[in-house]
Amino acid sequence: MELRIPFTNLSLRMDLGKTDGKWLCSEAPMPLISGKVSAEKALSIDAVFACVNLYARTVASMPLILYRKGPEGKERATDHPLYYLLHNSPNPNMTSYNFRSIMEASLKLHGNAFAWIEFDKDWQAKALWPLHPDSVFPQRSLKTGELFYDAVLYDGSHRVFRAYEMLHIPGLGFDGIAGKSVIRMFAETMGLSLDLKNYGRKFFKNGARPSGVLMHPESLSEEAQKRLERKFDQRYSGVENTGKTILLEEGMKYEQIGVPPEEAQFLESRKYSVTEIARIFGVPPHMIADLEHATFSNIESQDINFAKHSIMPECVNWEQELMRKLIRDDEHDRYEIEFVMDGLVRGDIESRYKAYAIGRQWGFLNANDIRAKENMNSVDGGETIYVPLNMIGSDLAAPYWQARIKAYEMQGKEVKNNAGEK
Repeated sequence: MELRIPFTNLSLRMDLGKTDGKWLCSEAPMPLISGKVSAEKALSIDAVFACVNLYARTVASMPLILYRKGPEGKERATDHPLYYLLHNSPNPNMTSYNFRSIMEASLKLHGNAFAWIEFDKDWQAKALWPLHPDSVFPQRSLKTGELFYDAVLYDGSHRVFRAYEMLHIPGLGFDGIAGKSVIRMFAETMGLSLDLKNYGRKFFKNGARPSGVLMHPESLSEEAQKRLERKFDQRYSGVENTGKTILLEEGMKYEQIGVPPEEAQFLESRKYSVTEIARIFGVPPHMIADLEHATFSNIESQDINFAKHSIMPECVNWEQELMRKLIRDDEHDRYEIEFVMDGLVRGDIESRYKAYAIGRQWGFLNANDIRAKENMNSVDGGETIYVPLNMIGSDLAAPYWQARIKAYEMQGKEVKNNAGEK
């Protein structure tokens, strides 16, 4: 088993059969995923960074609220110590935004996010400390089946955490213990993106032109060849020398060779790479600045689809783990942790006001409800509920129609009586 100390080249190895459970330190370089693409290197790909950053800042910016459930609905449990921990600051060094952005970025890059839960004397969570995913090794005891976590802390010390001491938010996985890293699963795709990036960098560094050959009518010595190559590179190689007139002497000729990048579909490959990475992360391309296929008519619907099909599952994953680890068993029936996603699914102002009008007309929204959703103060009389006069409850329908039929019958008798008297 091997654990790496974060932000260093140090790793700890343990062989239970040879070292009697002791950790041995080595200075081996940090392992690369698939021998080529590490999580850090993959983050240098602009599309990967944009996708990870989008998830991190979205999950971090949504309010995370502890609610108290009651007979009349739920309300914010601001008097509970866990409310401040989730909404404001999970530990003395971080804001809630910073903590959640770190955790979500770890989840997207490594497939897992870990945070050590520090308890007080009453076993109430008082702090959450994020740990680097490369330094936490979840495993299950072969004897008892209990899940525990081997971890290397920031000071280099080793500690074994019980399952209830570790907040673990996993990605897609198949063993019920840990999630799979997207970077590891799609290492070839990430490697191709890096290769395209390096090709473009070298291409423009060499003057944004394919390589060529100098042809001399006579034979040149090895020293003359090196001198000619050195002078030619100094004068004409590089972007800053692009477009300079080539001066040749002694009957020399320059002939360009190679395939231009347009013919090799270099740009098209770069575009496809961005689209493919966006597909892997479940992100609409326009949200990472790929606007080639975006239109005014589909951007809003794609934003809502991203909130429903990408961010909402992330929120459920967070909420269930937070409920399971931070809410005590005797409080599960009374408290609930939930992200507020209203801001993500808000339509434009015309769509919102039409929806408010429907809610107001049919009696399930009052003026203060609507003003609260628009971040406005309540007003006097805003609690009044209005309902249409042409609708009644189903329990009153039968008596109402019976009364109407009876009234019609009475009206008919009166007409007949009046006609007989005349």
